[in-house]
Amino acid sequence: MKKNLWILMSIALTMLVFTACEKDDSSSDTKAVFSYITDGFKVNFTNFSTNATDYSWDFGDQTEPSTLSNPVHVYPQKGQYLVTLTAKMGEKTSAFTDTVLIIGPNIKIDGDFTDWTYVEYTHVNETGTGGTLTGVKTFASAGYLNFYLEGTSDCSLTVLDLYLDSDNNPASGLVSWMYPAGSGADYLFEGSVPGEWGDVYQHVGPGNDWNWNGIASFSDVIQFSAFKSKGGKNMVEFAIKRSALSAMQGFVNFAIIESNSGWAEVGAMPADQTPDSKFIAFKL
Repeated sequence: MKKNLWILMSIALTMLVFTACEKDDSSSDTKAVFSYITDGFKVNFTNFSTNATDYSWDFGDQTEPSTLSNPVHVYPQKGQYLVTLTAKMGEKTSAFTDTVLIIGPNIKIDGDFTDWTYVEYTHVNETGTGGTLTGVKTFASAGYLNFYLEGTSDCSLTVLDLYLDSDNNPASGLVSWMYPAGSGADYLFEGSVPGEWGDVYQHVGPGNDWNWNGIASFSDVIQFSAFKSKGGKNMVEFAIKRSALSAMQGFVNFAIIESNSGWAEVGAMPADQTPDSKFIAFKL
């Protein structure tokens, strides 16, 4: 009886050792996993996959996949993206998917401009059009409509006229002859940069009437940086308080006109006075 008991204990111990060895062998399986850190629209991915030699990243934005181990990816806009990492070693494959939330950059109106690095241009005037104004970037944060404006070395915004279609309806507000393909300005921001003087007006009356009510001064609703020059371009950034405007959904539309001290137009963003001229769409 003792001999039989010893034999049974030996068999059980052997099975336990065999099972433990199989668990240890499973640690050699390929497993995909990653983490990430966002910086505005730029994301740094860190690959923590085990027992893999080849990688494929699907960034969830319909761009080309990457085969780098630890890629850096720049997203085109705010949103949620499903990112999948597939790790391989020989015949073994493992996939890991996680949601990456892109909220965009933390824009600060300080004249630094580096926080605009990964923001795409909203509009660029064709060469030879637009006078002193050449390109603009826009970004909507929770409290502000942010603008980054580029111009030639002659750009100074001695007089700024910013027309804003807040309800995304070109049939309401001022219908401007300068932008026959689409305007409808509900607000006019008129003044100098960096805000030495200026006022904000809201349009009233039929769309073709120049009727405005003053509602605020620049100092109440808009913040400017100082101008900076680099590479033959002058640059400035500014932000408009969203709380100063009526309810907005989806998009607003805008145009910027620069005039000299004699109120003669010297620049337009976008280029104006052509049959195709229309306000620029600003995605919120």
